[in-house]
Amino acid sequence: MPMSKRVGKSESDRGGPYDPAVSFNLDGDEGADVEVVSDVGALIGYLDEWREDGCSIGLVPVLGEAHVGHLVLLALAARECDRVVVAAGPRADVLTDPVGRSLLSRNGADVLYAAAREVDPLPVDDLPDFAVAMEGQYGRRSLTEAVGKIERLIGLIAPDRLYQSGAVFQRACVLASRLSGRDGAPLIRVVDAARGPGGITPVAEIDRLDEAGRERVASLSRILQRIAGRLADGVSTPAGEIAWGLDALSAAEFDGIDYLEVRNPRTLEPVDRAGAPARVFVAVRIGDLRFVDSVPVRSADADR
Repeated sequence: MPMSKRVGKSESDRGGPYDPAVSFNLDGDEGADVEVVSDVGALIGYLDEWREDGCSIGLVPVLGEAHVGHLVLLALAARECDRVVVAAGPRADVLTDPVGRSLLSRNGADVLYAAAREVDPLPVDDLPDFAVAMEGQYGRRSLTEAVGKIERLIGLIAPDRLYQSGAVFQRACVLASRLSGRDGAPLIRVVDAARGPGGITPVAEIDRLDEAGRERVASLSRILQRIAGRLADGVSTPAGEIAWGLDALSAAEFDGIDYLEVRNPRTLEPVDRAGAPARVFVAVRIGDLRFVDSVPVRSADADR
């Protein structure tokens, strides 16, 4: 299975958990196609060959449909690892989209692993105490299923690094907690995803919204950024910003507000003062769609 080795992809240091300034390629080229693998044996063949060559391996899971946010994760993975596996479900649109596959290739994917059937999630019966709130309360089934699927992929691929979006920060924390101390556990890299027009976090559900729905999701980003900015500047308190934010979300006419929280990015404990390390977390509903987002508070001491 010939594949040219990319020299220097893993020369960057470990760095911090965030890298928002990741450049990525949006120019599709049907001539640049990623290798699609559906057979576990073939995937293991690639993995064994790479490891024999001393290559580091990054994993970018795609749970649902691929979107531009995954390209950000992929671009960082390609910068930090010698080889990158993108893992998608068997019905993902990217499997039948030549331009989509070319974007994966041009942004650094070496293999697109698409199992012949959905990956069975490992059972996740218990969540860490810090995960009981937020997604553990309002989206527990989705959270445990996603964690179980990713753990299954980690067991199969044994990557050196796993890449997750900052929008699902709590999921990354759960994975880090559950994998802590395990032999061969990957380093988890959390990347605050690039935002599209209007500040919208790129998620596949956006395509199911009309213009009014998209504007509501765009307002979600503006609300989060305003809260994070005022907390970073020290001009307000978490309690004051949460109260303002809940009023703003209500005015935006979301069909449901699951939570709006300001929490410590290391412990996920509530933060009660400005100037402390913090992230802002939110989950809202539009019809039968649910949107989860999270942004860092970029004060001098935050996220360190």
